[in-house]
Amino acid sequence: MKTIAVFGGTGGLGSLLCPYLEKSYEKVIVIGSKDVDVTSYGEVKDFFDTHSIDVVINLSGYNYDKFVHKLTAEDLSEVRKQIEINIQGTINITSCALPQMREKGYGSLILVSSVLADHPVISTSIYSGCKGFVDSFVKTVALENAGKNISCNSLQLGYFDGGLTFRIPEQFRDKIVKNIPAQRWGDIEELYNTVNYLVKTPYITGQNINISGGIIWFTKT
Repeated sequence: MKTIAVFGGTGGLGSLLCPYLEKSYEKVIVIGSKDVDVTSYGEVKDFFDTHSIDVVINLSGYNYDKFVHKLTAEDLSEVRKQIEINIQGTINITSCALPQMREKGYGSLILVSSVLADHPVISTSIYSGCKGFVDSFVKTVALENAGKNISCNSLQLGYFDGGLTFRIPEQFRDKIVKNIPAQRWGDIEELYNTVNYLVKTPYITGQNINISGGIIWFTKT
């Protein structure tokens, strides 16, 4: 019986993805920011000390868009929050999940990144940089743990029908979707299918899986 822990599972894409997972897997633990603060190593470690987890999906994330040259001292708390959630949170979850996975000789880590890691757009420098870290991070984690039958991959998400997409003002969403080769938002079931495939195919590891409808560049809009 596989037990899946979904961090960031109560908001955005997580609230849409988890019902699919719950139909297919024996036990899905949905963890929101009120349950476990991913930026706190102690809280994350306490979670893994009290739960036996086979699959970890980290959907936790935070973004704050602003041009670098316009950042002020007042913005630094937002910059710090992005780094703490997107980078430190990823490190905390991964490092606390791995010991029990290595002991069991099985595990799957799926860390959510973004298409912006490879194809950034203006005003997303901190966020896209954080996701670039995630993409690099999974490669080394995979290398260190492949011999223990543990896979680690990132999902470079494009724009989906839910989550952070709908924090973008409507006039900009219209322009974005026109630049997606598939000419539409991603469907949650397509995200679920990708997650399910990675869980069931542990030979895939150390990869950055692009799920974006074909985005390889953005035109100027």
